[in-house]
Amino acid sequence: MSAGDAQDRGQSLAERLNKLFAMVRWGDAHGRQREYSTAQVAKAVTADPSHAATLSRSYLAMLRNGSHTNPTLSVLEGLVKFFDDHRAPGAAPITIQSLVAEADPEDELLRQRLASSQVRKIAMRAGAMTPTMREQLLKMIELLDQDASADPGTQA
Repeated sequence: MSAGDAQDRGQSLAERLNKLFAMVRWGDAHGRQREYSTAQVAKAVTADPSHAATLSRSYLAMLRNGSHTNPTLSVLEGLVKFFDDHRAPGAAPITIQSLVAEADPEDELLRQRLASSQVRKIAMRAGAMTPTMREQLLKMIELLDQDASADPGTQA
């Protein structure tokens, strides 16, 4: 579950939380993939010493059914840590933003633009440059933009 998933927009915290329960699974002794229970997650979150959250099964059930909608930051951190630690290898990281926030339109635009391997290559090279070099690159891009707009016969 990533913050930019189009289907995540407009979903409630309960819907997103239930989506995590459905996505993140564990293998039983027979090799079957099972969904974590509310009680399992609550117990694991409470037992994890890496954060301050304590979480009862009943409170987590209320978050899942939507009767409670404003958990503390520590509860969100605990839930996100549990699901992120147990997500499938190669799956997108699970973050607090992906659990509670709608996608930022700028993030969506960035994701769309970074879909191009050429754009990613340029961004990676720019990231390795010094600030002075990046400033020079931006000036060169501005000049290219001006040249493209001055010549209506060219296409970007």
